[in-house]
Amino acid sequence: MQQQRGDEFPAAELLAAERRLRHAVREGDLSGLHGLLHPQLVSVRPDGRSLPGEQETAELAAGTLVVERIEPEETVATVVGPTGVTRTVLAVQGRYRNKAFEARVLCTRTWVHSEEDGWQVLATRVGEVEPGV
Repeated sequence: MQQQRGDEFPAAELLAAERRLRHAVREGDLSGLHGLLHPQLVSVRPDGRSLPGEQETAELAAGTLVVERIEPEETVATVVGPTGVTRTVLAVQGRYRNKAFEARVLCTRTWVHSEEDGWQVLATRVGEVEPGV
C-alpha cells in the first residue's frame, strides 16, 4: 500500500522545488542542483540537443553556461502521485560559450518525488517562445 503524503496542496511543494532550481541555476549553486536533479536527468535544449544531467551541471561548473537572469512570467504545476510536471515561461539572460543571450523560453520539466530525495527533475525541455505568446 502506497503511503499518502500529508500535503493538502501537493503542487505547492513542487512549485517550491521549481523556485529552488531556478535560484541554484542563477547562482551557479552546484550543490543545490545536485539535490534537485535526478541522476537519470535528460535535458533537451532549444536547439534540440539532448544532454545528460552531468553535462548540464558541468557546463555551469565550467562557466560555459552562465545564467544572469531567470525570471518566471507564468508557472503551472500538476502533481499526480509521485510525478509532477511544471510548465514555466521564463525571461532569461546570460552567456553561453561567452556569447550573450536573452530570450523568453518555455521550460517544461517532469519531476519525480521520493521520501528520501524529495522532488527531483527527471526531464527538461526548453524551447523559445514566439513574441506575443
